Amino acid sequence: MTLGLLIGAGGIVLEVATVTVPNALEIIGVSVAVVLSLWMALEGAMAQRHGLGTLDRGGPVQRTARYLLVAVTTLAGLVVTVRFLTLALPWAVETGNTPAQILGGLLAVALVATLYRTLTAVRDGYRHSGDRR
Repeated sequence: MTLGLLIGAGGIVLEVATVTVPNALEIIGVSVAVVLSLWMALEGAMAQRHGLGTLDRGGPVQRTARYLLVAVTTLAGLVVTVRFLTLALPWAVETGNTPAQILGGLLAVALVATLYRTLTAVRDGYRHSGDRR
């Protein structure tokens, strides 16, 4: 799922910016997305096994890298979700599809809640990171 989000978000950003990328750079981009996805899977498994405190292990550079990984993945989810909503909600309103309107609204609320929770967790993590040493 993370791989799809990262590749999808990259494609959306390039499309919106009207930038064309040579095939060699596209292959490098997909390779980076694969590595980030595997790393995110590892960090997700560690967090499930040992709790969210595992994101704070290691030195400051390692912690910052982990938080950046989570931030990049969250932003990729944001980009893909916003793109989906900008395509789906106007169609749902135009066709009068009430279930699609309700699902789109719920998706928007879930997105805002997820962003809020992620940002507050990062803020609290950095605020209390000095306490754990």
